[in-house]
Amino acid sequence: MKRILSLVLAMLLMLGLSSAVAEEVEPVTLTMFSVQAPIQGPWEDMLFFQEMEKITGVSWEFDLVDSSTLPERKALLLGSGDLPDVLMGANLSEAELLQYGSMGAFLPLEDYINEETMPNLTAFLEANPEYRTMMTSSDGHIYSLIGVSACPRDYVAAKSWVNKEWLEALDLEVPTTVDEYYDMLVAFKNGDPNGNGENDEIALSFATDGNVMIGTFRTFMLAAYGVVTSNGGNGDMYLDGEGNVQYVFTSDAYKAYLEFAHKLYAEGLLDNECFSQAGNQLVAKGNQSLIGNFFCLASYLVDTTENYPKYDSIAPLTSEMNDTPMAPQNWLGSTGVYAVSSTCKDPEAALRWVDYLYSSEGGILLSQGPEGYGWDYIDDTRTYWDKNVPEGYASSEEYRGTITPNCGTGTPGYVDPDFALHLNAAHVIDLEEHTAKSYTPYLTQGYPKVKLSEEDTETANTYYTDISKYVESCEARFISGDMGLDQWDAYVENLQSMNLDAYVQIFVDAYADYQAMAG
Repeated sequence: MKRILSLVLAMLLMLGLSSAVAEEVEPVTLTMFSVQAPIQGPWEDMLFFQEMEKITGVSWEFDLVDSSTLPERKALLLGSGDLPDVLMGANLSEAELLQYGSMGAFLPLEDYINEETMPNLTAFLEANPEYRTMMTSSDGHIYSLIGVSACPRDYVAAKSWVNKEWLEALDLEVPTTVDEYYDMLVAFKNGDPNGNGENDEIALSFATDGNVMIGTFRTFMLAAYGVVTSNGGNGDMYLDGEGNVQYVFTSDAYKAYLEFAHKLYAEGLLDNECFSQAGNQLVAKGNQSLIGNFFCLASYLVDTTENYPKYDSIAPLTSEMNDTPMAPQNWLGSTGVYAVSSTCKDPEAALRWVDYLYSSEGGILLSQGPEGYGWDYIDDTRTYWDKNVPEGYASSEEYRGTITPNCGTGTPGYVDPDFALHLNAAHVIDLEEHTAKSYTPYLTQGYPKVKLSEEDTETANTYYTDISKYVESCEARFISGDMGLDQWDAYVENLQSMNLDAYVQIFVDAYADYQAMAG
């Protein structure tokens, strides 16, 4: 009874505070550009935004794109200068923030980060000053806020999931080397591991958007060949065995990865729809447990939550090029997830709204939605579970995707690990156990998050546009066989003609400055 009274009082207090906040400010409607993940429902129907409007008085009009069209739409927006009030989860790079921020497209936010305007973020940065450094561009301004989730499971994006029922049916062990991994995929394709007498098994698959894209597979395989790239760092650079900065996409490891991936594609071990299927199409296959191996943050993002016991994790592989298992570590803290345009009609309202997400209550609302919708507290330790999912949803994640954009889109705010780790849900407990078993012991950091000057940023952007488009198109052609690896030298020469050496030198110099500052 005492706990019930406490909860009621707490709820009344929160409602009172929310009402007070809403009464103190004029309601305002702002515009937001963002990315909608395949698992998500309509944003205007999300309980997260509805609750946030009650608390802050801010409502939104959305301009949403999928991840496959994001680069083009974002470039058009930034180039036109006709920006929405806020860009959230638009994957704004350090270079884009500095380039367009210095041009006046983004509002510098450092003067707004104070106890009066943004008390929650101010308190968070006082306790965690390293995140202020991460947010600050080389010109001294903060053009975008940060999203932080410090759970161990978030340290590794490139997790490899394998259907262990298929392994058991074929009397196979979890592979530890690239050769064993290849043999496993061959067995999956030819051995009828699901036992239905049909050749319907998909050994390996990924999609063009969503959570299961080629980049995660590439990151895992490059590590097997000795090259560690880091999500959130400068992902096209790496440090070789002697600590020198090198370009990933001309490395021997990248060539080996392409050769291996082409072999899988040519032999039907890699889903031949991987370069055309959207994330929801892949998830539809996963929900039927038709995919033997995929790469994702968690198995239940592809198969259903209920089917998590079917999957084991594959620890980092080794190869003839590398005998050390390495799990590329994410840089915790996603920058570029919330920028306010200089033309925003009410910057204080936009920042008041986002500041709530750096409070404990705001982080919980962002992560899981309101209590009672998919989750409830179990006891006074604030342990909670998420089993009250309505009928008609394949998983709790599918339901969460109708409640909050945090399910699939990069969001600002801070999700307190003390809350996140108290989730008493078997599939998440299992995920933490797999993380501890297969990835935490092998965490390895790649090229760090360096800061470029405004001049270097402008130069790097000039080179990067052509270089990245060429690399992306050639990767698909190399893997599909449309372009043979006998054209590798010509591929490298073409990159060099695009000023690759000058592009890399910018990051060589930036790394030297980074080391000097680190002492």
